[in-house]
Amino acid sequence: MKLEALLATETLIPSLPEGVSRVLAELQKEEPDLRRINELLSGEIGLAVRLLRLVNSARYSAGDQRIGTIEAATARLGLVATRQLVQAAAVGGAFKGVPGADMTSFWRYSLDVAKIAQSLAEELRLDKGLAFTAGLLHGTGDLVLKMAMPGRESLQPPFPTDDDRHETQRADLGYAYPEVGAAFAARWLFPDSIVEAIRHQCDPQDARDKTLASLLHLSIWSARAHELDIEGEALADAFPGDVAQAIGLADAERLRGDDVIAWTPDDEARDFS
Repeated sequence: MKLEALLATETLIPSLPEGVSRVLAELQKEEPDLRRINELLSGEIGLAVRLLRLVNSARYSAGDQRIGTIEAATARLGLVATRQLVQAAAVGGAFKGVPGADMTSFWRYSLDVAKIAQSLAEELRLDKGLAFTAGLLHGTGDLVLKMAMPGRESLQPPFPTDDDRHETQRADLGYAYPEVGAAFAARWLFPDSIVEAIRHQCDPQDARDKTLASLLHLSIWSARAHELDIEGEALADAFPGDVAQAIGLADAERLRGDDVIAWTPDDEARDFS
């Protein structure tokens, strides 16, 4: 299937859910009603559970205190971050029963990428929410491709451990999951900076905003190295040092350790999916 045909097929790229649309409509008002936002979110049980998971995964809470209610979550996040995480939380509910995909494994890995991206953004004094959301969404294009072409050979290896996926898909299809994921993010009205970072996650040097795309590239590399259990000399040789240097990452060494973040357990990913 050609990229243009794929992107034109409404049934393949999930639409923004009605409940999420109502929340976002309230958030977009000149003077949003936080009480109404909380009511709308509380009425969408699956969305509320995923939102709370994301808030706690992203460590928006103070110290070790976990956030347990929607009211506490929106108060802690503020309106801008609430909008971003509501959209991100809804993504988990948009992809159900994707052919050939282990969704627990997919979201566990995606949450790891998101957490690493947030950690790097904090170090570089960038928007942590944007970085987290870009990390969480970076692989959604692969899910769309699986739904469109479930038997395609280039889509069969597990996403978290397939280090050659971008090149293989481009050779097979003429395009790959980053372009499709960017189209999905744009359709769901995510900020342009997130759309651009997802599109250029594999080639950050070509992005208009090289910093967020490079940060995402490094986060993906670190999470995938963990999935593949790469260590020692092989890990050092594979490290994209030029990308780290380009964005002035001072402590690049820590991305090559096994304690980069608190890695996501399966039960957290299972609740999200």
